[in-house]
Amino acid sequence: MKIIIYLAFVLAAVTCNETNEQSLDKDKEECIVELSLERDEMAKLDKLDLPPDSNTDFNKLVECISKKKGLMTPNGEIIFPELKELYLEVSKVKNLSKIVQYSYEIFISQILSRCEKQIIDDAEPGKNMILVQRCISNEFENVKRLLPSS
Repeated sequence: MKIIIYLAFVLAAVTCNETNEQSLDKDKEECIVELSLERDEMAKLDKLDLPPDSNTDFNKLVECISKKKGLMTPNGEIIFPELKELYLEVSKVKNLSKIVQYSYEIFISQILSRCEKQIIDDAEPGKNMILVQRCISNEFENVKRLLPSS
């Protein structure tokens, strides 16, 4: 059973940053145009593994994309069940055995429960999403450090 949990954590760590890029790119482009943002600056910040939460324009972009992806309500609240589904959609996860997929789902639920506490300011929904994503990324990194190196 321990090996199954390790396998779930390894797969989670490897796939945590994978998303549906085509859809995200379309949403990102629409938001940049809608918000009249500087495309090159937003692209530069977007490429960072852990972008800053202090850039107001980037926070607005994250908020816009999150709403378009259905991860945030119109009033800026993060919809954690939808965020969980996004992490569970990763194609590699769908091909796992039931027990590994179940372990991965529990792991994601635990991470999101911890990261939900990162929300600090209702007035800045984009910043909140960045803080939650940073928390998720840090949780995956913590798991990677605990795994035996090969």
